[in-house]
Amino acid sequence: MKKTLIFVIGVLAVARGAHAGSAEGKALYDQKCQACHAIGDQAGKMANLGGKLDGVGAKRDAAWLKAYIADPKSKMPDAKMPKVKLSDQEIDDLVAYLGTLK
Repeated sequence: MKKTLIFVIGVLAVARGAHAGSAEGKALYDQKCQACHAIGDQAGKMANLGGKLDGVGAKRDAAWLKAYIADPKSKMPDAKMPKVKLSDQEIDDLVAYLGTLK
């Protein structure tokens, strides 16, 4: 019984960690990213520049997204996205949110 309880607690902790920061990341996306991107039918005024982010969480892993957001040209030399001033925590939160877009 004790091993089962420890296992369940561990699974819940991992599940919580997978979505930690995603609410903060959604708010950050709405504030700083939505103008140039689209998710579903919600597109910013300049979404034609940044494009759709539908499914980005299934296409790219967290490490790639983090590196790209920190310095877009490091991953895609022809990227149109400029460097955006974000703290490490903000990038982590944004990546957590983007990871939910599968």
